[in-house]
Amino acid sequence: MSDRIDHGSGGGEVDAVEESFRYLADPAQMLVFSLDAAGACDFVSPSWCEFTGRAFAAECGDAWLDRVHADDLATVRAGLQRALNDGEPIRQLFRYQRADGAYRWFVNQGMPKTGANGRVVGFVGVCLDVTSYQEGDADAERSARQLVALLRETRLIGVVLDRRGHVQYSNAGLCRLLGASGVELMDSPLFERYLAPLQRELLDFLYPGGQQVAGFPAEFESSMQGAGGTMRHVAWHSIVLRDAAGNARNTILIGDDVTELRQTEEQLSLSAKIFDATNHAMLVTTLEGSIVAVNRAFTLLTGYEREEAVGRNPRLLQSGRHDRSFYEQLWRTLLATGHWAGDVWDRRKDGSIYPKYLSISVIRDRQGAPTHYSGIFYDASERKSVEERLDRLAHYDPLTGLPNRSLLMDRLEQSVERANRQGTRVGLLYLDLDHFKQVNDTLGHAAGDALLREMAQRMRSCVRSVDTVARLGGDEFVVLVPDVHSRDELTHVANKIIETLTPPCQIEGQTVLAPASVGISVFPDDGSDVHGLIRHADAAMYLVKQTGRGAFRFYDPASE
Repeated sequence: MSDRIDHGSGGGEVDAVEESFRYLADPAQMLVFSLDAAGACDFVSPSWCEFTGRAFAAECGDAWLDRVHADDLATVRAGLQRALNDGEPIRQLFRYQRADGAYRWFVNQGMPKTGANGRVVGFVGVCLDVTSYQEGDADAERSARQLVALLRETRLIGVVLDRRGHVQYSNAGLCRLLGASGVELMDSPLFERYLAPLQRELLDFLYPGGQQVAGFPAEFESSMQGAGGTMRHVAWHSIVLRDAAGNARNTILIGDDVTELRQTEEQLSLSAKIFDATNHAMLVTTLEGSIVAVNRAFTLLTGYEREEAVGRNPRLLQSGRHDRSFYEQLWRTLLATGHWAGDVWDRRKDGSIYPKYLSISVIRDRQGAPTHYSGIFYDASERKSVEERLDRLAHYDPLTGLPNRSLLMDRLEQSVERANRQGTRVGLLYLDLDHFKQVNDTLGHAAGDALLREMAQRMRSCVRSVDTVARLGGDEFVVLVPDVHSRDELTHVANKIIETLTPPCQIEGQTVLAPASVGISVFPDDGSDVHGLIRHADAAMYLVKQTGRGAFRFYDPASE
């Protein structure tokens, strides 16, 4: 629950989001409802039901007001009453609860309905979900704009897909690959339309039933058929963006065209000329692991001349960034399938470390018996750099640098899984800064942002390195404490946070106080569902704000 009500964004940032994800322009985001003269809901649009997760009948009647946030209910009632009494249009901002328990910020713009005699017979409104503005000061929109700029600038293949696998943004790299314009690709089902006919099983795996699979792979390869039947092989790397409930919203794919690499592998046994003609670094080893040949591209990339490499083991290239289990899995795959491909961090002769895309294959004689291994690789620094920047935008709050809701949910799920295995607990502390709205209203949003950064830094300084401090949006934060053995540990953490945030800080020459109210939920005591744990911690925090603020409270189901 946040004290802050109005903390919006400028129109330029909205334009940027429409350009990338067309989020607010999508008809599915236009939520329409109407009321009768008594204020009971008599109609909601299909998009409303899809958004809230409830059936049409469940949304109609008087029950819709029960889902308006308690802090906003009086304002909503008064505004609607004025509209029905005075016949004037209204614009309201309030929070509305979905079926999953999450509250979303709505802007409701509407007007009374009049009958043939001119009398008011009800009200019709159109709502937009503006949670990203209210809870993040449009940080999500700024991140989206930066994300699209990255995809636009890179020479790599880049695309943003929705949950159906339809293109929401495509860069020049994808257009060149498929021989199609951005207009042609917009809203097209990328893999359904362009995946090679023999790879339909991959489509079924990625989008079973037309919706993105829950465990979308971080890396995979596919053959894409473009204009004129041209076939290109692409190695994809994915970043999944999630909504407030932790569900996949969009997926960013960064692709490398590895067609030449695959062709080189196929032709290697046919022509020795390929070995030195290709621009990809190559080496050949015995089955025991001794290097017997390298090409010129190998020397250019690694710094090792042929004489320095031949006779040695490829371990001379290892960076030390991969543990033993990484190489054990590599060899298991190679021995079982005859092939392995993926990203590896290596070290050049001068000691510099760099990422490369490596493909290893078994070379066989005419009888099919293995004789050697071949490795083909290239410098993947640019792609890694783009991926890291995209990952930062997707999983970290740009204002405070803290993990955002998406990364928090990932870490929470991992902590819960580990706690199940080890028989420990997980603590979740939900924080809200008291009096934050007053700072925004009196000193301005720039001061509010400075305060959020200061408080984020304080929180980071008073928790363990294994704990996660995340910003959900606005002045709401969550601290994830894994591997908890007793509630006393969480009491200690809560007291330390409150103590750290209570002292005043100087913002733009003004002394500002913003102590925290803290609600705590515990896994598995307060439920096994991660979304439920957040809701319960939020509910406990809300009770603290109602009963004095500046303190903490554990979740108690009897209080609901």
